[in-house]
Amino acid sequence: MANVIGLAVRRPGVDGDTGGGREDRVGPLHAVEGTAGRAAAARSAEVQALCGAWVRVVAVEDVPDDTGLCEACQYGS
Repeated sequence: MANVIGLAVRRPGVDGDTGGGREDRVGPLHAVEGTAGRAAAARSAEVQALCGAWVRVVAVEDVPDDTGLCEACQYGS
């Protein structure tokens, strides 16, 4: 099954966030195993990416154009 992609959830007061109520996600993109990623997306839950980072699965159209894939997910650790 094909992998899906995810972005880390921006933490309030960290990652350049001002602590607002909006839940943004931050790059880089992370690869997530397909079955686990789809299940997490259906539950709107975080899931562990191939590199070990905790992310939320996002739709391709929600990914900023300038966001690249993390090196560990892209090349393996």
